Amino acid sequence: MGRVALACIAFAIVVVACAPEPPATDPIARGRQVYRQLGCPSCHEPNLLGQRIGPPLDHIGTVAATRRPGLSAQEYIRQSVLDPGAYVVPGYQDSMPRDLGRDLSPTDLDALVAYLSSLK
Repeated sequence: MGRVALACIAFAIVVVACAPEPPATDPIARGRQVYRQLGCPSCHEPNLLGQRIGPPLDHIGTVAATRRPGLSAQEYIRQSVLDPGAYVVPGYQDSMPRDLGRDLSPTDLDALVAYLSSLK
């Protein structure tokens, strides 16, 4: 193959690999996409030094029900997205962005809550 053909193939691979994935139709899968698109992993998952800015979310579906008396896990997660300062997990600063809920459609917010609730 010629260099031009190889360059075209390489370019096509890069374009396909970098293309955004279409929105998932399953709520949990869509919630995972929203979680990534919002950049949540940058604070809630360990960085290169193994540190986190925000609390871990890998078991939030179970832990959320214990955080605020009178709120279900789903209610707590929804409140944490829409009003992050309502409850700050001990040991972490109140650093969650305040405009996440404003920028989410109701469907994407429901999907994000469904995804996070599924993390047991």
